[in-house]
Amino acid sequence: MPDDARRLQEVYGRVMSAWFADDAVGLRQLPGTVSLAVVLAYLSVDRVEGTPALLAVAGLVVAAVQLVGSLGRWGRWPRGWRYVLPLAQMLAVGLLGVGSGTPVGTFDVLLFLPVVSLALQPGVRGLLVALLGSVLVLFVPSLLPGAVIDREHPTLHAAVGLLVVGFVAVGAHGIVGVARRQASELARVRDELAAGARNLRDSRDTLRGILDAATEQGFVATDERGRIVLANPGAARILGRPVQELVGHDVAVLVSAAALAARLAEPGAPRAVDAANRVVLGRAVAGETHVEDWVVVLPDGTPRHVELTVTERPPLSGREPELPAGYLVVLTDVTARYEEQRTQDDFIGLVSHELRTPLASVLGYLDLLQMEGDRLDAEQREYLAVIARNARRLRTLVDDLLTSVQIVSGTYVLAAEDVDVVAVVREAIVSELPAAESAGIEILVDGDAQVPLVSDAGRLGQVVDNLLSNAVKYSRRGGRVRVTVTAGATTTGARLARLSVADEGIGISADELGRVTERFYRSRDTRRRHVRGVGLGLTLVNQIVRDHGGEMTIRSRPGQGTEVEVTLPDLQRSRAAGDRSSG
Repeated sequence: MPDDARRLQEVYGRVMSAWFADDAVGLRQLPGTVSLAVVLAYLSVDRVEGTPALLAVAGLVVAAVQLVGSLGRWGRWPRGWRYVLPLAQMLAVGLLGVGSGTPVGTFDVLLFLPVVSLALQPGVRGLLVALLGSVLVLFVPSLLPGAVIDREHPTLHAAVGLLVVGFVAVGAHGIVGVARRQASELARVRDELAAGARNLRDSRDTLRGILDAATEQGFVATDERGRIVLANPGAARILGRPVQELVGHDVAVLVSAAALAARLAEPGAPRAVDAANRVVLGRAVAGETHVEDWVVVLPDGTPRHVELTVTERPPLSGREPELPAGYLVVLTDVTARYEEQRTQDDFIGLVSHELRTPLASVLGYLDLLQMEGDRLDAEQREYLAVIARNARRLRTLVDDLLTSVQIVSGTYVLAAEDVDVVAVVREAIVSELPAAESAGIEILVDGDAQVPLVSDAGRLGQVVDNLLSNAVKYSRRGGRVRVTVTAGATTTGARLARLSVADEGIGISADELGRVTERFYRSRDTRRRHVRGVGLGLTLVNQIVRDHGGEMTIRSRPGQGTEVEVTLPDLQRSRAAGDRSSG
């Protein structure tokens, strides 16, 4: 805006503020005073015929109105007294019209100023006073004897003048009333907006204080492209960098470059310009909550494990500055948890290795004793069977514990070879049959006679063993476990095998179904019924199936049973299960 226009606008604003000030009564009488003074000056110069005494009285009234209006203490006086000044001006107009001796009401137009001044008063009282004053000023002179005022049809002139003045008064009162109501509504809305703005500022300041105080939790806000626009001191502490080095950079700088490069090299990874940001933002780009652990390398080279929780964030607007829509990244330092898990895994691995040697000796001597079965009586053979069954169960648990440690550390591989899935399943059934018979559970096999597949026979055996063991453990006495093995093909014609294990057991509740593949997780019913196990079976199955390139689907209804379906394609002979962690 040009400087001249700005100055004019400022002057206009000051004038309007002064004009509408509550105690500016004298200022608002000034237009009427000036108009009447000009007319009186004109009449005195022109020396018109009339009554000079009435003109003099009119001049005194005009002067008194302006004097009282300017010097009166209107802030203390009753508000109704403000009607007196416009009425006095109307009286001066009447005296002017009669004293001038004009044959027509030439000066009646001067009534508009005091009439409008009264009509603009709040409420209907000012309008009624204006109309009453107009009646007196217009009709009283018309009723005077002809010696005082000579007009043709004076009553008609007075009636027409009253109509015009009344129309102006009512119109001004209506327009200003509407404007006043709108102004009141605007003031109310303005106050509400101001209160809302104060609340927003208070909330923003409170939130900012909380974020600054949350030094153990990191918060990072990005725009829609993944560029960091805000970071709190907690994020700076976790990442080992000042906030200034984070703001303005891509969110991909939060994680290890090596880990990010490995993720970008995976099949199906984004290939766009902002691919690195999309990998870190994950499912949040599609509106979901994305949680993932990453390795962060501090400036001194120290690695740190950090859990990133990413969600969509709506735009936050304010006077300083506007925060655009984007994503909120919550950083949690989980290094201690990884250290505890590594210590636990080291202990489990050590114990498992130490158990395997004596277990191998026990099982070896059991096999030798069972080979001499004709020298044993029935009771001794039964004892040996119990010992052998529990020793094999212990070996299975040790193998599972070792496999879980290898999976976490990324040290196990899948060895590709030609296997018959049906043969693997039948071997697993033979091992599980004693436990099923003791529980009164029937195991049924269905499907194809042979299902060839390229797989790791040992790991495939672990998958079937765990699925069968779970089905038997969680089945009710007298129930059935159905195992179905069929051959199939992918949409591209590649060979695959489908394995389904269904039981008639206690089932899994819907809220726990998504957690049964977590390491060491056991459902509420399992703990309540004291079912044996450590919560590793489905974890191992899920990981082996994933590393095999397959899928596992779990369907369950509490009280009716559970079905686990595994789909396995041919294992690529060059495929190895390496480190699957994000770090």
